[in-house]
Amino acid sequence: MTGNLRGTVYRCPVCGAEVAVLARTTSRFAPRCCNRDMLPLGRRLGFYVCPVCGAELAVLKAGEGRFLPRCCNRDMVREAA
Repeated sequence: MTGNLRGTVYRCPVCGAEVAVLARTTSRFAPRCCNRDMLPLGRRLGFYVCPVCGAELAVLKAGEGRFLPRCCNRDMVREAA
């Protein structure tokens, strides 16, 4: 797969380990674990960025409440993956 989408999550079909693409790439990314290709999952991570310092965070699992992260005393901005 080329041009992997930021936030794509992969799972090992043997041990269940998961990894996520945190940065955009144009090169081929084919993760392997337990000597097997990891499989892309249907879910993707959501990202937020600080408008002041540029810090980023990724949401691994959404909860039931409202998530309103702050950094540099400002609301972080939801960013498209």
